[in-house]
Amino acid sequence: METVILFGVFEAIAVAGLLVLKRKKTVSDYILMGFFLLNGLNIFLSFLEIYNRNNGFPYPAFILVSSPFLLLHGPALWLYVKSLTSQFFSFKTKYLIHLLPFLIMVANLAITFYPLPTNERIEIFMSESFKNKIDYPIFIVMMTLSVFGYFTWSVRLIQKYNRRIRNYFSHTENYDLQWLKIVMILSAITYTAIYGAFFVDLFRPLASFAIMHKISFMLGAVYIIVLGFFGHRQGNVFSDKHITVNLKQNKTINNEMPTLDNKDNEFIQKLLKFMDEVKPHLYQDINLATLAKQLNVPPEYLSRILNTQLKKTFYNHSYINLYI
Repeated sequence: METVILFGVFEAIAVAGLLVLKRKKTVSDYILMGFFLLNGLNIFLSFLEIYNRNNGFPYPAFILVSSPFLLLHGPALWLYVKSLTSQFFSFKTKYLIHLLPFLIMVANLAITFYPLPTNERIEIFMSESFKNKIDYPIFIVMMTLSVFGYFTWSVRLIQKYNRRIRNYFSHTENYDLQWLKIVMILSAITYTAIYGAFFVDLFRPLASFAIMHKISFMLGAVYIIVLGFFGHRQGNVFSDKHITVNLKQNKTINNEMPTLDNKDNEFIQKLLKFMDEVKPHLYQDINLATLAKQLNVPPEYLSRILNTQLKKTFYNHSYINLYI
């Protein structure tokens, strides 16, 4: 079990190293790098705690040091998702507020546990008497709410992003963040197993803290190993596609068809003729931006005409696909 945990640490470092070597790194790359390093650090600190317990505490300074970092997993996942789903993302100082739960837990331990004599800390750790204090259930609930709250928030960001790109692209495979789907599925499985077990244990004891601690971080190591495997296999752990239209300007389709003016009517005729004669649908990478450029109109104008007048979008089974 310890071998799996250490392998997870090495995998996290390896993936972070690949991102360091990657050319033309984006903000998302640096966030993903931090995500893997955070997981690697957290798993390594847990390994030291397990090693301490099994070998007479040769490193007593590392007792209960891994737990606070669990409160950073949710924010790190959310920040990575936000960086990929926000077209013009930039890191803002206000995002630092997401560190608050982590800092609260560190401050609490710095006052109530870390200053205690070594023998007393070892006794509390081995006897698991810390579970009898009010701090323990509070922090378990905090960690559970944190990870599932941020996970839900991240899923909503992805759904919102997907709704936007469906109005602009006939083939969304290159823009739908397949890598991110893998991250979210693995995260859902891992975090549900770990935090769900600790939360249930508050009301119906499942096992000792030592056993649950070891199993949870082994699962965390497997999570990183599998995530790293898919990252290596894909070869590119983030989206390289550059979207040239402003997705934020996309408006919800209006069910009521507005009155056509001469300009709109002329453009629709021009569009129909263009599709029949030039056949841009034969190009695999055709999207709303390139089609609008060929027609000499803004992408937003073309999108409005398709949505309100022709009742079509650029998504699968859309206007473009009528010609295929």
